[in-house]
Amino acid sequence: MDKILVILDKIEVNNKLMADDIQPLIKVKGLEIFYASFVQIPLQYPIDTEDKYFKKDFEIAEQSLKSFESEMNIKKIPKSRKSGGLFKVRDVNYGIIEQTYLNSIDLVIVPKKIIQSNSNRFNDESYLSKIINSLNSSIMIWRGQE
Repeated sequence: MDKILVILDKIEVNNKLMADDIQPLIKVKGLEIFYASFVQIPLQYPIDTEDKYFKKDFEIAEQSLKSFESEMNIKKIPKSRKSGGLFKVRDVNYGIIEQTYLNSIDLVIVPKKIIQSNSNRFNDESYLSKIINSLNSSIMIWRGQE
């Protein structure tokens, strides 16, 4: 395993807890980490929209990226082993699949809340797991503090 993809939550404290949980994995294994924040854009808008309706979503996603990057810096993860991005997608599950494929990810870490909150017909862990596995990757559902 060389690369992991971390899907960020919209709540900063959850991202901090997730960073704490995965730090040993990153440091001991020397993994490359890619982290992503998604903004879901409905079909009635162009995918590259900057509509004011999404302003709050973009701000939250950008803040999640910045705070997670800050956590990685505090944990002394080298810049050469981390990168992140904000992605506009029609569906979060497909966004996860696309980033897994494009970045040749070995392990995807997804907060359980994100899987539960997606309101589409492919809204269960087994569907996403099946697709991720077909890409020769694994998926870990991060449950946080339950």
